[in-house]
Parts: sequence; structure tokens; C-alpha cells
Amino acid sequence: MEKSERNGSRLAHLAVYAGPYKWLTYAALVLSAVSAALSVVPYYYIWRILDEVLTVYPDLESASGIVHNGWMALAFTVLSIATYIAALMCSHKAAFRISKNIKKRTLDHVLGLPPGAFDLTGSGKVRRTIVDSAEATHTYAAHQLPDMAGSVVLPVAIIVMLFFFDWRLGIACIIPIAASMLVMYTMMGSKALSEFMDIYQGALGDMNREAVEYVRGVSVVKTFQQTVHTFQRFKDAILRYGKFASEYARWCRGRMIAFVVLSNLSFAFLILIAMAMDGGVGQTDPEFLSDFLFYVIFSPLVAILLMRIMYSSEDGFKVDDALGRIDELMAMEQLPEPAEPRMPEDMTVRFENVTFSYPGSQAPAVDSLCLTMRPGTVTALVGPSGSGKSTVASLACRFWDPQSGSISIGGVDLRDIGSANVAKLESYVFQSNSLIKGTLLDNVRLGRPDATPGQVAEALGEAQCDDIVAKLPNGLDTVIGPGGVYLSGGEVQRVAIARAILKDSPIVILDEATAFADPENEYLVQRAFERLAESRTVLVIAHRLTTVRDADCICVVDGGRVREIGTHSELMEEGGEYRRMWDDYQRSLTWRVAGVAQ
Repeated sequence: MEKSERNGSRLAHLAVYAGPYKWLTYAALVLSAVSAALSVVPYYYIWRILDEVLTVYPDLESASGIVHNGWMALAFTVLSIATYIAALMCSHKAAFRISKNIKKRTLDHVLGLPPGAFDLTGSGKVRRTIVDSAEATHTYAAHQLPDMAGSVVLPVAIIVMLFFFDWRLGIACIIPIAASMLVMYTMMGSKALSEFMDIYQGALGDMNREAVEYVRGVSVVKTFQQTVHTFQRFKDAILRYGKFASEYARWCRGRMIAFVVLSNLSFAFLILIAMAMDGGVGQTDPEFLSDFLFYVIFSPLVAILLMRIMYSSEDGFKVDDALGRIDELMAMEQLPEPAEPRMPEDMTVRFENVTFSYPGSQAPAVDSLCLTMRPGTVTALVGPSGSGKSTVASLACRFWDPQSGSISIGGVDLRDIGSANVAKLESYVFQSNSLIKGTLLDNVRLGRPDATPGQVAEALGEAQCDDIVAKLPNGLDTVIGPGGVYLSGGEVQRVAIARAILKDSPIVILDEATAFADPENEYLVQRAFERLAESRTVLVIAHRLTTVRDADCICVVDGGRVREIGTHSELMEEGGEYRRMWDDYQRSLTWRVAGVAQ
């Protein structure tokens, strides 16, 4: 949706999310407009008080209408405030519903997106889009939208009041208004501010996404003693945001100063005009003096109005940007789900001429790949980084659907099985697993929520986690994470394996599960793998070739295609790519740093 279209339908767009409460939004607009019109009436009665005082001065006892006019000014002030409060009550009720529906609908949509989409978009950016956009629309609908109605009515009422008493003094107030509005337009004009909001929100989103990725990689930083400069993208995102924000602030500084000065200069123009008129401010005409004093009192309201208009324009662009980002998120295609899911009887996983390209990529990550993984066997994928190994694992988990070809379990296409059933049939252990903030029991039970503590303890034992449980102060009831204890990367891997063992699914996918484990944990993780792989269809991805040498089938993947396939001994005899990789790996084990004592 183009910005021009969104600007024209901003209220209608919000009304869609408000649902049956949208009438409250329109009621808030009407009440706010009425409140704005009422807010200028007290100034009329104040003028009447001044006029009467100047007329009867110095015989103030003869003034008979001061009390009445004072009560009338107070009554209209209270009525204006009460009407505005009623407008805010309506707008807040609608705003809460808008915010709730935005979060609910986007979350429902996100749950149906391909899980792999979060690797590209970044979970931090998706979270920020949902939370910040809902917050922006809430603030706008609750406060700025009714104020916007007042900002439309109030200028009309003010202009009427400015020319009601003395048109010459009215022009004196209009001149600085027009000049400040011109300055404001150069700073807050639709094109300038819309471009700013696009870059600003994009920079914030990138920085948020990179921050999440940096936090997730802290374990690597600690392990290898790396610095923040290693995470160049995170650093670049911060510097890019800081540079843009500073440059834009400097660009606005002069314009903002001019706007504030001009919008508050009405009294100066009033004095100049009054001095230029016959007799000036010193003339004894009580009518002129009362008019002049009215404008002196009334002109500060003009500055307040201009500030309100400026901020309402800025908030309008913010909500346009927020709605645009929500639209982009909602436009992402969900995985199609079958009306009547089919369950396979055989657990053979088969790739048939599968081709897949990531969104926005020109070259396919997987190209016409054919592969069969049979029950009771371990299939290993090896190859250089970027060869497509992890993409194969993602496709097998149905984190994406291929553009061509088919992936099936027992002859039934994954698209006919459905994502929920695929998740039941498969267990995943990746190189970067996470534990939730909860007890160890809760973390393992994610694999099977109805499992008993005894079954959880048995799964932990089979996953070589007895030493982990033994050192925890409260055993299975020990809280993991903030407020509790923290586990090392290798220990987290073993808990993830226990979760997969407890789930007891017939298909297991292991993607670089020992990448960051120390030697002791790697040995325990390997033993846990052996238990997990028993009588299951297993897919293993590894860079350490020693971990897959006993696999039933080893596939060398490069350029998204299977280049070689066979057992370790068969591939070594062929003397191809696998043999070269094995020899290179063995040589790397004997590397030593020059000058270091052996």
C-alpha cells in the first residue's frame, strides 16, 4: 500500500481494527471538535469583563456584569474540559481495542508463517514491529486523533475570534502564524517527514534485530574472547542510526528555533500595529484598549495551537509508518495447511528434485536435490559452509516449502501432512538451542507436556544429564535462567536432547548440535545422540567429520546438490571430495601454534 493511500485511509484503517468500537472513535472526534469550539468562548466573556471595567473606570462599583461574565467564562471552561474528557474516554476505549486486535491478528498471522522467515526477518524485528506498532497506534488513537479534530476546528474558531473585534489587530496575530506555519511545513512537510520516518524506523528495526543476534552470540564471545567489533553488523547498525539521528537533529535545529520564536511573537506584532494606529496604545479610547488587551490575552493560545498541530502531524506519520509495517508483516505468506491432513505409516523421508531459493535471493540454496533417509539409519550431510546443508534440514522440518519438487514422509507430501503433524513426527536439535525461564522439569516437558517427573528424569538420564541434575540445588525443580541457575552451551544441548528423547518422535534432525561443545560435553552429547538415534530416521549435519564417520549414509553437499553419497569407507575409496575433506580435517587436528611448547 502506498503512503498516499495510507494517509487517506488512516482513520478507516484504524476503524477496521476497532471493530464494533469504531463508533467510539468517531464520537471522540465530534466531542473533541465541540470541546475545541467551546474553549474559545471563555475569552469572549473575559473581553466583556475587560470592556466593562475600562468603560466604568474608575467607578468600578457601577460594573454590574463582571460576576455574571466571570461565571459564564468558568461555565464554558468547565463544559469544554468535560467534553474533552468524554472524548478521551471514547478514544481510549477504542484505542485499547485497536491495540489488542493489532497484536492478536498479527500474532495469529505470525504463527502461521514459515518458521524460517524469522531467520531472515529477525525475531527481534518482528517483535518490535508488533509491540511498537500497536503502541504507536494506541497513542495516536487515544490522544492524537481527538486532538487532530480539535486542531481542525480550533483554527477556524480562532480566526473568527481574531477578526471579530478588530481586523487590524487580527492581521497582527495572523502574520507570525503564517510565518511559523511556513517554517513548520519545511520541517514537517509530508515528504520530508515520511522519508525521515522510513529511515528512522528502519534503522531502529535493524538495530533491534542485530542486538538480539548479538545477545544470542554472547556465548561465542565469551568462549573465544571476542570483542564487540567482531559483530560488525551490530556495530554498523548502531553507528548508522546514531549518524542519521544526529544529522536530522542538526537539520531541524534552526527550523525549530524559528518556529518557536515566530509562534510566540504575536504580542510583538500587536504592539507594533497598535503603535502605528492613530493614538497608539496610549490612546484613551476604552473600546480600543479593551480590544488590545483581549488580543494580548488571546494570542498565547495561537502558539499552543501551532505546537499541537506540529506534534499531531508527526504522530500521524508515525502511525502511518506503524500501519505500513503491520501491513508488510500481514502480507507475508503463510504456509498452506491441508483441510484434511494425512498421516504417513512409513517414516522414510524423501527429497525428490527439490529446488528452493530464499526470498530475495537469485541463486537457489537447494537445486534439484534428491535424497532418501530410511528408518533405522543415520544419514549425514557434510560439505563447505553455504553448501545448503542447513537448508535441507529446514526443508525437512517444513520451516519452508520448496518452490519445486516434493518432500515426503512415507510417500505423503509434507504439505498434505500439515505443519502441526510434521512437528509431532520430528524432533530437532540445533547448534543454538534455548531454554525457557522455568524449571528444568518444564524445559524438558516441552517435548511432551503430559510427561510425569519420573519420565522426565529417565529422559535426562538417557541424555547423559545426571551430572547436571546432581549439581542443581532443587533438582528438577531448579529454575533455569534469570533468578535461577545458568547452564553451559554443552549442558543446554544435552537438555535439548533429553527433550527430544522424551518426545519420542520417529524422525530426528540434528544440525551442528556439537558445534560449540567442549571435549567433555561433546563426548556426552555423542553418547546421548546414540540413544536418541535408536530405531529412528536420523539426519545429521556436522563439520567435524569424526562425528559422522559411522553414519549409514554420508552425503557430500555442494551448491545445493548431492555430489557424493556412500559410507565412510566407500567414499574414502572413491578418492573424491569427501576424501579431500577428510584429509584436510585430519591435518587440522595436528596443527600447532609456532613457538608454543608441546
